[in-house]
Amino acid sequence: MKRLLSVFVAIAMIASGAAHAQVYPDRPVTIIVPFAAGSGSDTAARVIGQHLTQRLGQTFVVENRVGATGVIASTAVAHTKPDGYTLLLGTNSTHGTNPSLYKSITYDPVKDFVAVAHTGDFAYFLVVNPDLPIKSVADLVAYGNANPGKLSYAAGSSTSIVMAETFAKGIGQEIVKVPYRSNPPALTDVMAGRVSMMFVDISTSLSFVTAGTLRALAVTSIARSGLKPDMPTIDETAVKGFDIASWTGIYAPTGTPKPIVDKLNAEINTIIAMPEVKEQFTRLGIEPKPKTPVEFATFTSAEVEKWTRLVKQAGIQPE
Repeated sequence: MKRLLSVFVAIAMIASGAAHAQVYPDRPVTIIVPFAAGSGSDTAARVIGQHLTQRLGQTFVVENRVGATGVIASTAVAHTKPDGYTLLLGTNSTHGTNPSLYKSITYDPVKDFVAVAHTGDFAYFLVVNPDLPIKSVADLVAYGNANPGKLSYAAGSSTSIVMAETFAKGIGQEIVKVPYRSNPPALTDVMAGRVSMMFVDISTSLSFVTAGTLRALAVTSIARSGLKPDMPTIDETAVKGFDIASWTGIYAPTGTPKPIVDKLNAEINTIIAMPEVKEQFTRLGIEPKPKTPVEFATFTSAEVEKWTRLVKQAGIQPE
């Protein structure tokens, strides 16, 4: 009888989840973004949210909840009701570097979340204030050698911290870290000359680079960017083997019904394959990367291991 009861309960749960998925969503859905408006992750969330709104008939609201390189936003979503109405736009900061950058965090990037959909990958620029006498990575290294302690980097995300410290170790210099809550205000201070340099996603910085208010020296991926094919890589110019890129994806709290997760995954994969979205993403330096929920969960676990290794290799001590 107990076995039969268990079977009936399981069938009932599956049927209930399927029923929920059929009517989901029947009210607005919130996508919480851990970084400020204008950042690469925010832009990706807004593009996807706009199309989900059109396709599913309910508003997908993007809410920026900034602080602690994504810990605040991730914790909020991890501990909310797992009904599909609060989602997280996660990145390799929230689901890669944070477990290694902090001695303790209030969420587990694997256990507390269901991986819904991988939305895209994107590289970063190494940018400097254009008033500095630095026009190449070689100039930057030479300037640092000639002016010990004068170079500083703006740290707007845990990804940018790992990139900067890996770069500093690779060129054998110490570069002063100046922390910020997110990339946009950090970028403002680089443009104002209060900080020397920064590693920042292409989508956030490209318009400023084009306008000349920032100078981009290199891209962080192993291959050159299609947006700036004349821009060298750090691997080519200063640190052999330097290949660090970023990514974004949608997560839900653990316990979210599988039919809802599958429905969101199918919709998001359809959206990022749409020609107009692919064109938008390309202009932002984002490469769409559709995955199933299982594939994205496997990817997430591998990313936690990868970024743990990068943090240790860079010699970064947890805070």
